[in-house]
Amino acid sequence: MMSFTEIENSIETLSQQVSNASAAARNGEIVNVTDLPKVVDFLCLEINKLSKSDRSKVSTKLLSLVEELDNLTITISSSLEKVKVEMQETTTHNRAARAYTSANTTGKK
Repeated sequence: MMSFTEIENSIETLSQQVSNASAAARNGEIVNVTDLPKVVDFLCLEINKLSKSDRSKVSTKLLSLVEELDNLTITISSSLEKVKVEMQETTTHNRAARAYTSANTTGKK
């Protein structure tokens, strides 16, 4: 079982990591968040082991962390949507280029 101080430090560390990931995603950088659900689940389990008074002491930090996680989700979803649109535009462009090339080579025979 983690101590109250360890949990508090873990929340702060996780909060900073989420903030960094959000900033990176906003800048178009690739962000690896695959371990995030496991870390959050573990932290939640450890928080549930705390006394009620200790849990209430970290509640404000937890609410901030949840908000940061929500913002990260929104940022990543937005970035994925942009990539999807770019891929569709590239596919359309490639199809048009192939059709144009195909039409020109057929007409030259």
